Amino acid sequence: MKIAVSLSDQSFTRTKSMGIFNVSMGLTRELMQHPDVTELHILGNDECSSVFADCPPHVHLHLMDKPVPRSFGRVWWDQFGLPAAVRRIAPDWLLLPKGVPPFFPCMGATKIACYVHDVMWEHYEQRPFGDRQKAFPLHEFIYFKNLSLRAMRTADVVLTHTKFNEERIHSYVPQAKISRIGIGFDAPALPNSELKGRDILTYGSTFPHKRLDLTFDRLTKWLNQRPDSADIRIHLVGSIPEGISLPDERWIHHKRIPYTQLCDLLQQQCRMAVYFSDYESYGMPPVECLLNGVPCLASDIPPIRENLPEQYLVPNEDPDAFIHTANNCYDGRLPFTCPTFPDWKKVTNLCIQALKNA
Repeated sequence: MKIAVSLSDQSFTRTKSMGIFNVSMGLTRELMQHPDVTELHILGNDECSSVFADCPPHVHLHLMDKPVPRSFGRVWWDQFGLPAAVRRIAPDWLLLPKGVPPFFPCMGATKIACYVHDVMWEHYEQRPFGDRQKAFPLHEFIYFKNLSLRAMRTADVVLTHTKFNEERIHSYVPQAKISRIGIGFDAPALPNSELKGRDILTYGSTFPHKRLDLTFDRLTKWLNQRPDSADIRIHLVGSIPEGISLPDERWIHHKRIPYTQLCDLLQQQCRMAVYFSDYESYGMPPVECLLNGVPCLASDIPPIRENLPEQYLVPNEDPDAFIHTANNCYDGRLPFTCPTFPDWKKVTNLCIQALKNA
């Protein structure tokens, strides 16, 4: 099987969470070793080229865009650069880890597998127009919504990772051929240690569905009732909207950081993590916290419910429940639990089987 995988539209140096970075790199790395992949072509950029510097002979790295495409450069790559590269390579399959196909593929006999990670635009269609404008410029919203629908309608295989996401895709395109392959994690889960630091880790975002308002409100109220609150710092990783200030000096804003630094924060300084959201398709940050040995309290919404133990779920609308659960978790009265997640070898086997069955 001759496969091309497109990574050139992604940044691999700084992150606030594993996210698509984990999916793209984990899946590509395992495809390199899979016995059914006789030829693998990686469409990359200078941010991921060093990872594939010493590949086996059947793996070929193409530096399609040295910088990560931005703005209209991204549109050009999606619609023209990618199809042109695929026509030159002529693979059996084009695998798109970010699930964004061109409107007019013109790729000959090459089949397309789109890894569709969410149907986020449906959430913003139901919100006030002002909220949508905070998340996406109108032209960007229309562009990615229509590419998402195109992926569902025209991909030979739609890959995804949660039952929730599979149901949402089928609600729009009942005939979509979906394979729920999950997400893999190769690093073994770390045990929880009561000797960890005293701090809290949480995540920021400029997107309104990432409920930074709840994060500020709930953690401030929780700190106010703690007699030891002066010794607790809150590490916020990610972006915050312009004009928004951190609640007080106990909050430390890290913006986007290398993933190794995120792991260091979790493993060395944090006793607990918090993640509020109105809409997810998987919920990567809570899972990565558990894998680093840190319990994470997260919004009780369907996809997170698929991946996190019930004891860590908190309703967005109930501040008292959050304070009660946070006290039990922080003080060690909730036994630490980390589910068993599949590794990338298992997920890649499911992916290849889905391509074979198409």
